[in-house]
Amino acid sequence: MKSDEKNAIPIIEKSFYLRDQRKHLTFKTPDIQKMQEVIIDQRTKIYIAIDADPEKARSRYFNRLEATSKLHMASRKPVAT
Repeated sequence: MKSDEKNAIPIIEKSFYLRDQRKHLTFKTPDIQKMQEVIIDQRTKIYIAIDADPEKARSRYFNRLEATSKLHMASRKPVAT
């Protein structure tokens, strides 16, 4: 072995070394008890800030739902007869 190869870190150890040096991703979920619940229908609830307007939140929810449904419908090809 050459002298510089003695100091080289083997690939297996190097991968662990690099993994340990990465920052861990942490996701903080909001505290639901500090938010306002808005009921959309029987099965759907959304949570917004306490000072936010529930009617605006409902309309934004329905606009997003409508936009995604239009997007899915537009991507379908017409059936050839």
